[in-house]
Amino acid sequence: MKLLGITGGIGAGKSSVTRLFASMGATVVDADAISRQVMMPGGTAYDDVVFAFGQEILDQDGKINRKKLASLVFTDSKQRKKLNTITHTAVFHEMKKQIQEAETELVCLDVPLLFDSDFPFVCDYTLAVIAPRELRIKRVMERDGMTREQVLARMNAQLTDGDLMKKADLCVHNVGTEQELKEKVTELYHRIME
Repeated sequence: MKLLGITGGIGAGKSSVTRLFASMGATVVDADAISRQVMMPGGTAYDDVVFAFGQEILDQDGKINRKKLASLVFTDSKQRKKLNTITHTAVFHEMKKQIQEAETELVCLDVPLLFDSDFPFVCDYTLAVIAPRELRIKRVMERDGMTREQVLARMNAQLTDGDLMKKADLCVHNVGTEQELKEKVTELYHRIME
């Protein structure tokens, strides 16, 4: 089994790339999805997050309102660090479980904070998904209904594309059509599995 760590800034197209790897038979372990899961009522990080950030982050039904929480943590690095400290242990525990249960030759770890966290897994390869800043802003505004300022706050809390390219073993530029991206990912898949 090979581990491929996939990262990229918001709007770069990490999810599109991981979906393509999955279509080729890879298992995808999605850190964001796991993060949402552990912060649901009854999840392993729920009580600690509510205790740390207060009842005001909850919806009427008792779920953590991710937009309210994001507005707190993406404008304050200390608050973001506090959230990451609480959630990372729970997320990494679940990731480890999913990796151990995988029965495929390639496991893709979709991790936004692959290079700027206490990431505990050693990957055979790391891949950065890159796209021009304005294209990423446009994608996120259309996809999530966020304002330009909200997108920029999240982007500014992440590593730059230049930093990601320096740290990653491999890089894919997601600027063309879906078919062009598929061709790039297929080439990478064969290279990784050689």
